[in-house]
Amino acid sequence: MLAERGDGLPPVTSCEGLGVPVYFYLEIVWFTTVITAAVLFYYATYLSNSIYGGFITILFFFFNHNECTRVQWTPPLRETFAYPMLLFQMYSVTMAIRKYTKHDTAKEPASLRNRTRQGLFMDIFGSTICSLCTWQFSHFVFTTQIVAILILKWLRIVPYEFYKNFCMAHALAIAAATKITNGTLIICSLYTCIIISSNVASFIMKLSRFQNIKREIILEIAITITFTKWIKSYVLYSQDDAHVFNILKSKLTNYRDFHTMLYTCSAEFNFLQYKTYEAIIKTLLLPTAILVGMLALYYWYRNFKTSNYPFCIEADMAYNGLQTGAFIIMAIFIMRLKLFMTPHLCIIAGAVCSKRYLEKIGLKSEFMRLAIVILLLGGMSYHGIDRFQEERGFIGEYSNIEQEELFEWIKSNTPKHAVFAGKMSLMANLMLSTRRPIVNNPYYESKEMRDRTMKVYEIFSRKDAASVYTSLRNMKVSYVVLEEPWCLGFANIPQGCQMIDLWDMTDNGTAKAVDKQPLCPLLFKGNAYPFRRAFVNNNYVVLQLDYSHYVEFKPKTSMPLHYQF
Repeated sequence: MLAERGDGLPPVTSCEGLGVPVYFYLEIVWFTTVITAAVLFYYATYLSNSIYGGFITILFFFFNHNECTRVQWTPPLRETFAYPMLLFQMYSVTMAIRKYTKHDTAKEPASLRNRTRQGLFMDIFGSTICSLCTWQFSHFVFTTQIVAILILKWLRIVPYEFYKNFCMAHALAIAAATKITNGTLIICSLYTCIIISSNVASFIMKLSRFQNIKREIILEIAITITFTKWIKSYVLYSQDDAHVFNILKSKLTNYRDFHTMLYTCSAEFNFLQYKTYEAIIKTLLLPTAILVGMLALYYWYRNFKTSNYPFCIEADMAYNGLQTGAFIIMAIFIMRLKLFMTPHLCIIAGAVCSKRYLEKIGLKSEFMRLAIVILLLGGMSYHGIDRFQEERGFIGEYSNIEQEELFEWIKSNTPKHAVFAGKMSLMANLMLSTRRPIVNNPYYESKEMRDRTMKVYEIFSRKDAASVYTSLRNMKVSYVVLEEPWCLGFANIPQGCQMIDLWDMTDNGTAKAVDKQPLCPLLFKGNAYPFRRAFVNNNYVVLQLDYSHYVEFKPKTSMPLHYQF
């Protein structure tokens, strides 16, 4: 049925169901979140060898839901589809590690006893491909995983055979994902370089046959680091992921450039906020995870008295400890990455009721285990239930009439082949809603896209209109969309982060020193020449670039004449 909205707005179809594209999309998104919760439960149950661990992890997850995911606020994110696969991949790696390091098959969990090593590596291979294809950031996560497994290999906690097969699964996944995505980002990444260099180092060590194990490990580490640097710098050199290293550099030093400022001026890419620490402490998530770490270390220490190194250490738990540590470091520097840290803390915290740990500290009866679980549930629920109800209490609706007017005008008044440029996030929405081609989008992992975006964003600088116009024409742009907050400096962002501030930083204040005025406010409200103002509403202005056509006649007896149409 059609619903009239008034105020001159066109009627909209009012119905719900999978037949409506937006509802179909959202249902798929919600289904992926269900998969995430299910994998978390199985992961924690497996790691703790107790169903209590699974329930505790799920409760921690929902009590800290706002710190675990952004899907409830922004469903159309690439991480929404990739994270369940990433989580399942790490779960499969954990099972494979236990399969390779547990020598007594009778003590294996039933879920692992019936799985072959080949089957587990097929799971790793498949989930790695899915993650790499759905989210370009996945390969950075896998880089931390490779490093964690490498550390365990260097410490002789996992065997070389496991690492060799593990790298083979990753290498095949990289090849498949590169073929599917038709891109070089993954193949030229640090992730690929470490896989190659670490296996070269292992091969060299096998040929050398060192008698001193410590020297062999040190040399292997040195070869791995040196080869990684050499391959990344000279063999698989690429600028596509350079911005990520520049962001890390900006966190540790005073380094700044245009691209890093676009990231670090956003709250999601700032340091982890105090309220996150407060939340995971009040719900007892962080204290419980720390307690599990202490219990695991004590358990390994007690095992060391009866078992030789490295058999006293649980390799699967050690891997998850290293992986969680990597995620904590990532989240501290970039707040958005807490979506990795918090769920993994939940998984680790679930092991607090593990029978093997409690028995080592004298709590051997089932009654004592149950009492600890109930006590923990009571403590975590004191603030956790309030946080859960607070999040459930958010009720609202989204409305952006100005953007809708813009898109309706574009669909009605511009050719289907007209090319648009503007703010990255707006361009992605514009292409999806109007099916018009765009010159820049939020895929900032591509150097070409970063360069294109910087040229488009010259319209927010102090450059003259003619040079910006020429630059846009060279990219075949037909229309430029300006947004009032960004153009006039009203955006709700930290001081020094307006677009004009970024350009002043880029040219070291040269244009500002000679009193050049910002271009965008002039185009938005004043004389837009050589652009033509084609559309205006309360929030947006569309500037049209005039593509004149020339025909040249060359008579034999006179000067050439030029006619402009």
